[in-house]
Amino acid sequence: MKFIATPMGFVMEAIYGLVQNYGLSVILFALLAKIIMLPLSIKQKRNMIAMQRINPKLKALQKKYGDNQEKYNQEVMKLYQEENVSPAGGCGTMLLTFPIMIGLYYVVTQPLTYFMHVPAEAIAQMAEMFNIGTTTYGYQLQLCGLIGQNFDQLKAISDAIFPVNFTFLGLDLTLTPSFKEFSVLWIIPALSAATAWMTSQVTTRINQQMSGSSSSEDEKAEQMTKSMTMMMPLMSGYFGFVLPAAVGIYWIANNLLTCAQEVLLTKYILAGEKKNTDLN
Repeated sequence: MKFIATPMGFVMEAIYGLVQNYGLSVILFALLAKIIMLPLSIKQKRNMIAMQRINPKLKALQKKYGDNQEKYNQEVMKLYQEENVSPAGGCGTMLLTFPIMIGLYYVVTQPLTYFMHVPAEAIAQMAEMFNIGTTTYGYQLQLCGLIGQNFDQLKAISDAIFPVNFTFLGLDLTLTPSFKEFSVLWIIPALSAATAWMTSQVTTRINQQMSGSSSSEDEKAEQMTKSMTMMMPLMSGYFGFVLPAAVGIYWIANNLLTCAQEVLLTKYILAGEKKNTDLN
C-alpha cells in the first residue's frame, strides 16, 4: 500500500503543518478522505437504494419462476435492465474504497514512515535502541512518544525526525490503554465501541426502512445484522485497548463521519429521486 499511503502521508504532514496537533490532524485527515471518496460513496449508495427498491419485484419473480431457474434468471436480468440497476454496481466502488481506507490506516499507525518519511533502517535502529518490537501494530507511535525526551539522540539517527504534538484533549495519543490499569485513556476504546454501535444502528434502521418487508429471509438477514451489530462494537472496543490511542481517535472520527454520511446521503438521494418522479 506504499503507492497509496506515501502521498497520503504528505497530505497528513501538510494538515499537521496547519493545525500543529496530531489528534486534530487525524480527524481532519479522516474528513478529507470522506470528501475525496464522496463521489464513490454516492454511486454506491444510489445502487444500494435502487436494489432495495426493486427487492419486492425480485421476490415476486422468485415466487413466480422459482421452479424454472433459467426463466427466473432471464426475468431478473430483464428487470435490472428496465430499472437501470446493476447487482454488482457497488462492488467496484467498494474495491476502490478499500485500498484508500487501508492507506489511511497505514498513515495513522506508521507516522515515522509516512508522516515523517524516516528511512526503514533508521526506524529499525530506533526500535532497537529502545527495545521495542517492530512486529506489533502501532510500534511507530510508541517510538514517536519517545521523540520529545530523546530528540537529540533520535535526530542524530535521522534528520527527518521532528517533534510532534501528540497531546489531544489532555490525552497522549502515543500511549495504549491497558486492561490491567484504569486510566483516562479508557475513554478512547469506550467511544470507539459506542460510535461503532451507533453507526451500525443507524445503517440497520435505514436499510429496514428502505426494504419495508418482513419475510422469513428478511428475518434471517436481520438476525445476521444483529450479530454484526454486536460484534463490530466489541471488536472496536477490544482493538481500542491493544492499539495506541491515535488509532482509536481515527476510528471514532471515521465512525461519526460514516454515520453522518449515511443519513445525509440517503436523504439527498431519496429527495433527488422524489423530485425526478414529480417532474415526470
